[in-house]
Amino acid sequence: MDVQKKEMKNGLVVATEAMPHLYSASIGVWVRVGSRFEAGYTPGISHFIEHLLFKGTKTRSASDIAKAVDSIGGQLNAFTDKEYVGFYAKVLDRHLSFAFELLSDIVLNPDFPAAELERERNVIFEEINMVEDSPQELIQDIFMESFWRNHPLGLPISGTKESVAKITRREVMRYFKENYTACNTVISVAGNIRHRKVQALAARYFSNLDTGTPVEVGRPPAVRSSRVVRHKAHLEQTHICLGAPCPPMGSPDRYCAHILNNVLGGGMSSRLFQNIRERRGLVYSIYSAPNVYRDAGSLIIYAGCAEESAGRVVELTLRELRRLRERTVPQDELKRAKENIKGQFMLSLESTSSRMTHLAQQEIYYGRFYTMKEIMDGFDSVRASDVRRLANELFDSSGLGLTVLTGADGRDLKRMSLRV
Repeated sequence: MDVQKKEMKNGLVVATEAMPHLYSASIGVWVRVGSRFEAGYTPGISHFIEHLLFKGTKTRSASDIAKAVDSIGGQLNAFTDKEYVGFYAKVLDRHLSFAFELLSDIVLNPDFPAAELERERNVIFEEINMVEDSPQELIQDIFMESFWRNHPLGLPISGTKESVAKITRREVMRYFKENYTACNTVISVAGNIRHRKVQALAARYFSNLDTGTPVEVGRPPAVRSSRVVRHKAHLEQTHICLGAPCPPMGSPDRYCAHILNNVLGGGMSSRLFQNIRERRGLVYSIYSAPNVYRDAGSLIIYAGCAEESAGRVVELTLRELRRLRERTVPQDELKRAKENIKGQFMLSLESTSSRMTHLAQQEIYYGRFYTMKEIMDGFDSVRASDVRRLANELFDSSGLGLTVLTGADGRDLKRMSLRV
């Protein structure tokens, strides 16, 4: 890893990784103002602004932005998460300066044209409709809203149609001015680059950005164990989400949590996949996945099955949680989980865009960059007894939540015991 970090006078952080064997570079502008930080504003405003920044600047129209990217054969996109918003471009290395100028114009000089605001509001309505039509996405939103009730981390990133309809141009401009500041921004660049050149470009295009005030994280969410059954007509399957708390991003147990998840439902050799899909044929899709943030986390198990099989799928899933609590994971299974995670992690970092993302996330959550050896050693240090201990901490019946999305009645699932 050839990684450098520089903090500019206004508080903006620039992180770079040189990958000289490639012909491309990826640049990201990361602003720590995801949907979690919307207190005092209308829910969904972070996501709304992410959309609006591509709708024109003081010198470029939305069409100009699109043509600029296409003229160099580059890629340009953005997304909103719960703890940050990311704007990124991938270009040939010789176009890095152009990409810097374009991204800085988009992020620093938006015009927020009124007509575009109304058009984009309708686009977001359709995005919300799309989630409603996707049961696998919808059920996870419903689960999180119940699991972390009355907390921003439990709310959908896009907001609701009702909240998005209330967002005004004045509120958009106020939120942007207060939060899109240097102390809340990280620039990460990876690829065939020179560190000094990137730092010079950052200084040229971002040095005038106001320092601002860091966003406040607020309190962590409290887990609310609950069971929710939502009826949705015309579903061919019953969709199930069973979830528990999980260690947060910076926890010493984060490596152990990933291994526990891999053993449970992280791949085709996992216990849930083998015992519920392969041996019994009760589902097509079943998996577990951690959702982790700076001070909280959840481990969600998803399954889609026939309505008459739903109760059995929940029972078998609880049995696997119980087995992780009661029995130590065999050494061969533990080794396989470690190698699987390490292999996936290394493969995921074989592009400039993934390295750029990795740099930004490490700066946002840790304020430092872990070497590959440190990360691999972290996974290798996990013992079978650690996995069992963590399973006993996480899979306590009092912390489990169940959400069901079904076209049938679902009352039996709402009444069933979740004892582990």
